[in-house]
Amino acid sequence: MHSNYQIKSQDRIAVVTGAAGRFGHQIVLQLLAAGFYVAATDASEEKLANLQTYLGSFERLGLVFMDACNSQSIQKAGEQITNLFGEQIFVLVNNADILEPTPILSSEHHDQVREIIDTNLIGTYNCTSFFSRFMVKRKSGRIINIASIAGTWGASFASAYAASKAGMIAASRSWARELGSYGVCVNAIAPGSCHPNTLESAEQQNPSVSLKRKILLDYIPSSRFGNPEDVAEVVLFLATCKTDYLNGAILDLDGGINKG
Repeated sequence: MHSNYQIKSQDRIAVVTGAAGRFGHQIVLQLLAAGFYVAATDASEEKLANLQTYLGSFERLGLVFMDACNSQSIQKAGEQITNLFGEQIFVLVNNADILEPTPILSSEHHDQVREIIDTNLIGTYNCTSFFSRFMVKRKSGRIINIASIAGTWGASFASAYAASKAGMIAASRSWARELGSYGVCVNAIAPGSCHPNTLESAEQQNPSVSLKRKILLDYIPSSRFGNPEDVAEVVLFLATCKTDYLNGAILDLDGGINKG
């Protein structure tokens, strides 16, 4: 199906943050298959090495260390990316995030709360601020933020994660207003129950999760949980969509649970 999305890649560069994370592998693969030059960035050298092993060799792939929370690291990564592929950056996928429990009645998670907010929200701001300038210069671009339905529903025992994703949703709408006149579209994807590996791991640790999982599945009209491939398909749609009138949208990717 990738042939439907083939593009002229010589001036199409995509930057993916958190490329070694939950959805990153599949997002990078989809963009490569569509003809993009892809800068796959991550804040872990070890995970980047594992990503290289997973993806294999692609002429249009560059693996770049980048800490989205550090402006100097972003600047350095930006220089590496432009040296590799040039300055025609057309797509930014803000995918770097941390998903960890932060129960409000615990006093042991204050540092983790800060780390989650910094990575998920501040990191998204930092990367958008830097890479959007290339898009503004060329008068076209696509910024795709990976949010979560937790940003609209909330999430028990994960309030920091939910708050960070709510911030991403609000920021996406705000940036769409700021950048739309430059031909830059900013949209967000809000996945729900798209982490099968996480659910399976939780089931192994706590058998009661299995029952909760079955109950949740009954509320999903699509009758299945999502997966990283689903997220990557929607990223590809937004990255290759020809119209610039799709702007400031939050696309729920939850199998219809919001409508069920």
